Amino acid sequence: MLWYKGWLETRIRLAIALGFMSFFLAFQYTHAAGIGKRSASALVPAICSIIAIFACAILAGAGIATQPTFRATKGLHGSMLFTLSMPVSRLRLLAVRASIGWMESIAVMGLACFAIWLMTPVLRASVTATEMLEYAATLFACSLAIYLFSVLLATFLDEQWRILATLLAFFVLVLESSSNHIPPSFDLVRAMREGSPLIAHTIPWAAISASVGLGAIFFFAALKIVQSREY
Repeated sequence: MLWYKGWLETRIRLAIALGFMSFFLAFQYTHAAGIGKRSASALVPAICSIIAIFACAILAGAGIATQPTFRATKGLHGSMLFTLSMPVSRLRLLAVRASIGWMESIAVMGLACFAIWLMTPVLRASVTATEMLEYAATLFACSLAIYLFSVLLATFLDEQWRILATLLAFFVLVLESSSNHIPPSFDLVRAMREGSPLIAHTIPWAAISASVGLGAIFFFAALKIVQSREY
């Protein structure tokens, strides 16, 4: 019941994320013929990281609250009391909602990575499917912290503000990364782009570990807020 209800509440967001991804795939396809090997290796991680962050911002679970998609409302949504009346813990409610959004985000990111690889001949000729799989796995892991940060924001922010705050947080990360204020080994933005397996030809384990660690902290903080909050 929880999984089905979560799917009904996120399917429109998933469609929007897929539409956003399709826009970038169309751009990549129309410019694929004129892209060189070096340009493709740099452009593809940039496009995939943008798609990943947008998917995380759109699809992150709404804590345990229920809100109509992209519509500003006051007070509780009509089905909120029904959700809270279910004989399950708030930990399970939060975990299920976060898991649904994360699986949908992985689907969008994975589809984007391999669609770009298939549509770009020069990339397909220089990058193997295994290397593309390594990059996709790196993208999943490094975007986990952003996703769970958005889940944390969802416990006290409305939908529109949560999305904007998530995108703003990533923009700040990009600025800090470009200014070299973050140690390269732990730089999540760098790990998804120039430090990714497509360019650096190595898996950024330190950045992945940092992302998983931060994600665990964000989820624990979200759980504490959900458990203590009166809806």
